[in-house]
Parts: sequence; structure tokens; C-alpha cells
Amino acid sequence: MTGLPRAIFVWSERWLSASAWLSAAALCCVLLAGGVACIAGEVQIGRDVAKLPPAVQRMRQAILQAAASGDIEKLRLPIDMNELPPVFGKGRGSDPIAFFKSVSADGNGREILAILYSLLTTGYAVANPGTKSEMIVWPYHALMPPGALTPSQEVELYRFLPPARFKEMAARGKYSFYEIGISPDGVWHYFRSE
Repeated sequence: MTGLPRAIFVWSERWLSASAWLSAAALCCVLLAGGVACIAGEVQIGRDVAKLPPAVQRMRQAILQAAASGDIEKLRLPIDMNELPPVFGKGRGSDPIAFFKSVSADGNGREILAILYSLLTTGYAVANPGTKSEMIVWPYHALMPPGALTPSQEVELYRFLPPARFKEMAARGKYSFYEIGISPDGVWHYFRSE
């Protein structure tokens, strides 16, 4: 089973209870049954951003500052911190700010800034740890099947996703809202939605 992607969730506030470990084991089984390869291992959810690599912390903070400003143009700074721009979605064109304005319900990009802020203030997951494709992903929900979420994880999800949208995801068995990926070297790889 080497070479298969795996997800590890890092939870720093407290050790998981026995029932949470059972849920984690069930999560790996659900992921395998759903066609997503997951190598069973330590499965934890992460919240302590101080435990993330410094480069990831810097990029996260730059995105959060831009989001909190309410000015979509300030998002150019973290975008430009990369050598290549992050992937933002299909058909985005050459100007990501214009793209964000076009897909934001308010027309000014503030909805997108709110989504970025909400996602980056939830828990995170480390996907493919220790490999070249290691990625820190927000929210951790993106790497979990909707049916595997605990009630408290659902509540956290409702901070950025309406319950009706969650029901649609649960029916499909897959997370399909925005997610953010930053590699351990601080490169912002993507902010995308299915």
C-alpha cells in the first residue's frame, strides 16, 4: 500500500477519546470504501497553528490579514508571495482578483474574503505527511466524508456552510465546498471549490 495518499489530522488541544479513535478508524474504512485511499495511522485533527511550519504560519497570516481588511485587492500580497499563483478554479482568467469579484455574491469579493477567513480559522489537516506532496488543508472537513463528522465537527462546519448545503454533500458522500492548501514550505497551492 505504499505510494497511496493518506491523511493525518493533528489535534493539539487534547488527546482523542476512545470513541474518537474508533471514529478515526471508521473514517479510514469509510475513505477506503468510498474509493479514496487512506493508509490507517494516527488520525487527529489540528487546531494549534503554532505547531505548523513557520512558512505555513506566515502564509496563513498573510491571507488572514488580507481577508480581515475587507479589501479584495489586499489578497494580491499573499498571491504574489508565491513564485506561481495558486490554483483558484476553472476559467479564472489571468486576474485572480477579477475572478474572485465575479464569483462573489456581493460583486466586491468580500464573500470570498469571508470564506477564506472562516476556513483558515477552523481546524486543519495534514495530507500525505512526510512526502513530497504533503499539504496542510483547511478545513479538515475537506478530507473527511460528511457522514463521518461528529456533531461538534458539524457545528464547526456550519460556521462557513449552510445546513442545506451540508445535506447535499452528505447525500453525495463528499465534501464539495472551498478548501485551501498550503505546503510545508509556505507555498499557497490552491483555494478551490468543486
